[in-house]
Amino acid sequence: MRAGVVPLFLLLAFGQEYRSLPGAQTGYPQLDRSYALVYEAEAPKAVLLLVPGLLGGSTNFALLAEHLRREAPWLEVWAWERRANGLEDRRGFLTQDPTAYYRDLPEPDLTPLRSWGLEVHLKDLDLAVEAARQRAPVVLAGHSLGASLATLYAFRHGERLKGLVLLDGSLRLPQEALGQEVDRETLARGASTPFGRLPGLEDLLQGRADPVFRLPFLGPRDLALAEAEAFLAAKRPLEPVPYGPYRATREARALLRVDDHYSLFPLFSVSAGRAWAREGLSLLGLLQGRLVLTVRGPRGRIIEWRDTGEATDPRAFLRAFARPETGFSEWYFPYRLLLEVAAYPLVAPDLRPRPLPYPVLALGAGRGLVARPEGFRLAETFPRTPARAQVLPGLTHLDLLTEREGRTARALREYVEGLLLPGPRASRSKLAAPEGLGHPPLEGLQAQGPQD
Repeated sequence: MRAGVVPLFLLLAFGQEYRSLPGAQTGYPQLDRSYALVYEAEAPKAVLLLVPGLLGGSTNFALLAEHLRREAPWLEVWAWERRANGLEDRRGFLTQDPTAYYRDLPEPDLTPLRSWGLEVHLKDLDLAVEAARQRAPVVLAGHSLGASLATLYAFRHGERLKGLVLLDGSLRLPQEALGQEVDRETLARGASTPFGRLPGLEDLLQGRADPVFRLPFLGPRDLALAEAEAFLAAKRPLEPVPYGPYRATREARALLRVDDHYSLFPLFSVSAGRAWAREGLSLLGLLQGRLVLTVRGPRGRIIEWRDTGEATDPRAFLRAFARPETGFSEWYFPYRLLLEVAAYPLVAPDLRPRPLPYPVLALGAGRGLVARPEGFRLAETFPRTPARAQVLPGLTHLDLLTEREGRTARALREYVEGLLLPGPRASRSKLAAPEGLGHPPLEGLQAQGPQD
């Protein structure tokens, strides 16, 4: 479980409150809950409930929430976290050297993860929506895999929402999800891939498969260390530390993990500047068919980081990355959830495309998962529903949440404002192009109006 009690002054120091929310009952009372980092507003007109993507934690949305506070002080923001975040031991962030604490991270009992599939998470999300509705009408927004969860929630409980936003993510529709990749046999017994065997539910439930979704260099220990390094770098950015055989500043060491020039995982990278260092090409990057840089050594005495004015402000990013009570990652992401989202027509046959009683907004990233407006397939996913899609050019998948100019926040503010307008004014505003996105209303957008 989430170990250690974080002092109240630390929870409030950033102007937010980290809350525990009721969750679906699965037989683990101390873990049957989800969490939210809440940016309260006085007398809010709406609550924006944000759902993170694969391996994502609540501070994915910290910089976006700060922009929204300035853009729309009447909007309350809840950055949701799934229940697996409760397994994280965050006591290391209360020590002098969190990196030393997390270099040898023992794993908790992972048995509960075998029970935490799609239905459990949808129930958790429903309880979070219900809690947020006590404050104001709820607009649900999901990023990446969180967009799939938000869509599935809207299929079942769309009438409980005021609006829906998809952030660089799109659900595979039933005819795609039930293709050769995910059928009943695959769901039950798994499948062989060029990267190895993917286990199915039988192996998972019988204890023969790892219940945690892991990637090379992105396992629980790696994610914890990345948060620890960012946490220290935010406090002492220019302090020298070892980086392989070389010396580097703390901020350089932390950002080399996640910057798009150096990361082997484009979906988990931001564009935040450049190392002042001697560079070469990464062999692993070339094997992926990508040009990925690697650091060969310092140009001077030490490897430093430079803010080159790219989409994400590096120091703001580090300040927002990790806090004692929560962070940027979900260290123990349930493999079962990933499997069942892919096979949702088999797991939950009632979840099908449907009309919604409000317009849908979809924002893509030009260098992310959905780089073209039509990639959201809004007409098929939400038939007879007004909808619009916009791609913000030049942004990575994560830049959409962390970019410094506030383009994403302005788009969200305009959308929510339109939802709150009465009558015909609302209908016109809901599909207007958000301020600063460079397009007149509906030009170049995928949109559909109500159909008889």
